[in-house]
Amino acid sequence: MSEKITEPFLLERGSPKAETLEQIKTLNLSRLGLKSKDLPVKLLCRLRSLESWDLAGNRLEELPRGLALPRLSSLDLSANEMEDVTTLDSLAGLEELKLEDNIYITVSDNYKLMVLLPKLKTYNGKDIGRVAEHVVAVWDSKFGLPCPRTPQVMADLEREFVRAAQCSIRFGPNSIKDYTRWRVGILAKEYLHSLLQPSKGDHESPEPTTAKENKPKDDAPAAEGGRPKRRATGDQGHATNAPRDMDGSPRKKSCVGDQLELRTREAVERVHLKPLHVLQCHSKQDSPADVSTQLWACAFQPDSADCTAGGRLAATCGGDSICLIDCETGLVMKKYKEFFTLGWSTVMMSREKSAPVLPCSILAAGGKRGLVKLIHPRANVAYGEFRASRKTLATLQFSPREGGFLFTGAYDNKVTLWDIGGIDSQYNFKARPLMVLECGSTPLHLRLPPAAPDAQLLAATDCGLYCFNIQLSACSKKRTAEMEITFPIYEQAVKKYSYRTIDGLSFLTDDIVASKSHMQPSIYLWSWAKTRRQARDKKSGGVAAVLLAELRWADTDVAYLSLSTCPEEAYVVCGDDHGKLWTYSLHNLHPASRHRRGELVSPTEVLEWPAPWPGPVEEPSINSVAMGPGLSYLVALSDKNMVVVWKREEVLS
Repeated sequence: MSEKITEPFLLERGSPKAETLEQIKTLNLSRLGLKSKDLPVKLLCRLRSLESWDLAGNRLEELPRGLALPRLSSLDLSANEMEDVTTLDSLAGLEELKLEDNIYITVSDNYKLMVLLPKLKTYNGKDIGRVAEHVVAVWDSKFGLPCPRTPQVMADLEREFVRAAQCSIRFGPNSIKDYTRWRVGILAKEYLHSLLQPSKGDHESPEPTTAKENKPKDDAPAAEGGRPKRRATGDQGHATNAPRDMDGSPRKKSCVGDQLELRTREAVERVHLKPLHVLQCHSKQDSPADVSTQLWACAFQPDSADCTAGGRLAATCGGDSICLIDCETGLVMKKYKEFFTLGWSTVMMSREKSAPVLPCSILAAGGKRGLVKLIHPRANVAYGEFRASRKTLATLQFSPREGGFLFTGAYDNKVTLWDIGGIDSQYNFKARPLMVLECGSTPLHLRLPPAAPDAQLLAATDCGLYCFNIQLSACSKKRTAEMEITFPIYEQAVKKYSYRTIDGLSFLTDDIVASKSHMQPSIYLWSWAKTRRQARDKKSGGVAAVLLAELRWADTDVAYLSLSTCPEEAYVVCGDDHGKLWTYSLHNLHPASRHRRGELVSPTEVLEWPAPWPGPVEEPSINSVAMGPGLSYLVALSDKNMVVVWKREEVLS
């Protein structure tokens, strides 16, 4: 196609009819099958008077770099294959843009456009301009500066003004309604601050010039769709952000055994988490009054070339739906119905014969009747499904080494390993079973040892913790556990409680495992390598876990309060039945000796549950927690239909 984009061709397709490219004001290059490489930058840059350009219906993935069109105000890129919107940054004068029917454009891309194109007024045919003028109108009609201007009075005024502006100003396409709401909040705050500092500007709020300045730092916790939730009156508008220190001070060392050392870093930056958003995105019929829907699983999107959220995107599961949440903005990016468990992975996607194979981040969602649905969130495509069991699925786990290997645990007491392979440009895939593991009871958590994820699998069940050999070979595809791992808490079993329900399991390092049982007021840290080594001397039966330490935790009879670990930060978190998050910063952990029974390591901090509503709220049970890469964000799910996002702040010890 490139031979067609010549000067005579452009003169023919442009208007008004002119003798030179510099005189053309309107250019129609729609439906020509153009790719990005077909656009000659040097020739197109001569269109200095071009005001309107139609490129709809082509195959453009991006605009070529260095394209300078100083007078271009209208651009139609609808029905293309656009993936990279940052290439539009050289067209900063654009006032009208169409990007409809580009399946790879995400909500995140929409945010980028608002920063890259500061003069943009119309997006996909709808008005998004004049935001600041609307904000001023809301202030003039409903608000005024109070007297006296105490910090508390101003904080309340700002909160009410932002809420009123966000509720009153509604326009623009649905694809950016959450951005519009967030942007209105930013402008409302800036306008109010400008009134208090007249020397720095009049009633006109300055437009931020960088994405960093646009970042909402101190927004109130938000409900679904970005709606701010009012906090409890006793908090006076401030979420709990000063976690209560327990006996184990971050500066102290706690020794367990002769050489086992558990301590936080001294004289360095320590982890400090601040509540950022409170969401009700799993509500029945989107009702804000729903405080009963159970939420139970969450996981962060893994890093891959297909991931644009930078470790910010978390999937949460509760009720009968899965939500994808941007942890920084608090926005619900997508929502899928009738699913009960989830898992992330990265598979390879082949697109065209000549195009390279690219990694593709996918989400597997387990639903009713044992169905697994495979979703490509970036393209918002649920591209396939297969039946993994006749019973409802309880848990999913992808292999970190083989992205197409998926373990499914169901209420038929079985775990099945599937090979779902990769996908092609038409999203074709094939799922085939490789082996079936007989658990004997419902599998709750599946974990693969990081050092050898293709050799063994740990299955935490309602009746104990079991290890399976998952090496692919010619031997039987139906397998039973090669050993059961037992814990000291079992010795306290009574008729009513056996302590064998393992409702928390996660690897802290390649060797150290964190686990807990239902009714156990502590969390065990134990060595996987030493436990396996000990098992070699036994022919059958249970193998006692080689304990390294025991972390003090809540005394509760509520089951299925799972824990989470962040290996990068040596961090363990587990919620309780009173809305608290027990956190343990465990640096320099040296498993050189056995645990002394009775010695408990206190938590580094206990984070209080933020109060998003006025008046008393029944304390929720924290069913599940997940931490993003580098512990930038933490997501906690409760049994009261609340998702709370915590953001990391660096604080010097």
